[in-house]
Amino acid sequence: MRSPCMVMLGVGQVAGLACARRFAETKWSVMIVDGDQKNLDRAEKELGDLCSYLHEDQHTKLGLKNGLAGTIDEYDGVDCVITIPPLPDTETLQDMTLDAMKALYHKGAISMLMAAKTFSQEMIREIEWEADQVERPVNDKSFVTILSRLAIASDYDRMTTSVSHGAVLSVMKALAIELAPYRIRSNSVLALRPRAEGEDNWLASRTPLARSPRPDELANMAYFLASPEARFITGQTIELDGGRSVLNGVVPD
Repeated sequence: MRSPCMVMLGVGQVAGLACARRFAETKWSVMIVDGDQKNLDRAEKELGDLCSYLHEDQHTKLGLKNGLAGTIDEYDGVDCVITIPPLPDTETLQDMTLDAMKALYHKGAISMLMAAKTFSQEMIREIEWEADQVERPVNDKSFVTILSRLAIASDYDRMTTSVSHGAVLSVMKALAIELAPYRIRSNSVLALRPRAEGEDNWLASRTPLARSPRPDELANMAYFLASPEARFITGQTIELDGGRSVLNGVVPD
């Protein structure tokens, strides 16, 4: 069996870097695809030769096709696709233009649908080919997306993030049903934004565990969902929020 391969569509900020490192350091092959050269440069500076890098726009059909082709050329297969949709600019409904609304969905749900179609076709092809190869069993296949908790609970002046990430969450749930016959899983991690030490005093007062998540904790959850230990988990939304979702009010002093 070849080493499992994870493709990250858009490295984003600290959470993406942590995910890439977590997979690479546990013997996964990792391909980072990002249309922003600055993001790739930052990732390569941080991760070095632990990963491979492709400058392709993950929000376009051509960019996704080239990202898949480059991954197949280098690693001969795809087993997990991780997406971290961008956080839109803070805008209220009254501030949004039609172009902003279109961009919101293009970089969110539409990009996720295009990515799912592109990469699941390769996963299915590999599953069907490997089914008859006794000496080469099939690696587990999955999609994992890391979203803001605003996908399920909005806040003032954060409507764009709620709408964009909420739509992606719906796509991920639908994928779990669509791809289940092929044993391809789809799950989401909802998380509070990782904050530097000293920045989360406000958050601590509203979170039972009194802090924001660390990037490595997000990475560990994504890794678990992609692993064989999560073979019977699909269509799920894991809230990595330190208990905030079950707290009514603030943590007492």
